[in-house]
Amino acid sequence: MWLWFAKLGSPKWFYELSSKWLPWLVVATVLVIGTATVWALLFLPPDYQQGYTSRILVVHVAVAGTSLAFFPLMAVAGTITLVWKMKLADMVAKNAAALGAWFSFITLATGSIWGSVSWGTWWEWSDSRLVSMLFQFFLLLGVVSLRSALEDSDKAAKACALLSIVGCINVVIIKYSVEWWNTLHQPASPVSLQTGSANGPEFWIATALMILGVYLFLSVSLILSTRNEILQRERRALWVQELVAAER
Repeated sequence: MWLWFAKLGSPKWFYELSSKWLPWLVVATVLVIGTATVWALLFLPPDYQQGYTSRILVVHVAVAGTSLAFFPLMAVAGTITLVWKMKLADMVAKNAAALGAWFSFITLATGSIWGSVSWGTWWEWSDSRLVSMLFQFFLLLGVVSLRSALEDSDKAAKACALLSIVGCINVVIIKYSVEWWNTLHQPASPVSLQTGSANGPEFWIATALMILGVYLFLSVSLILSTRNEILQRERRALWVQELVAAER
């Protein structure tokens, strides 16, 4: 068991294994997101109040839900870095922070576009979910900035790991903010099996496909960025030099 765990933390093993899986993940990502987009544009009925603007919720719900996974992912990777000193875990945590900031930004942007029609305003400071999501965005930028500011890589890894663990508290706040406080954000909408309704099967099928597609996109993006990080950190390793020489 321990040998398998140690192998899992090997940058070389990860690079070789990801080379085999990456093409399949890319194809799956394109197919799933493409299918979800076509389904949303062609089969999703307009909402009786929001019209076709409700279709942006397919993207917003998928990206917003996925954005909540970054701090837990970084916290797990950070804990592995602190306890077992695995370089690969720190690489994953480092690249996840930047990706998480982009996902949080897209969440805020799509939510603002939808809110401009549904609520009649682009932003509302009294809404706890909006504010807590904005706080997550700044926290992730803080993790990226902290790592860049510290010259000692070991100290940077430890500091970012601790900040990532603390950041998980805000994820809980984002998740339950609509239940703890009276906000503009409505609680989770119930699933309806009535065709043509706002929360009918057309919406949930498109949303479920988009969620899967966004998670696949996250996986591809994280794998690619981690592979680049491996090549940079392990550039003096013999296997990296042989790999570079073979590609010339």
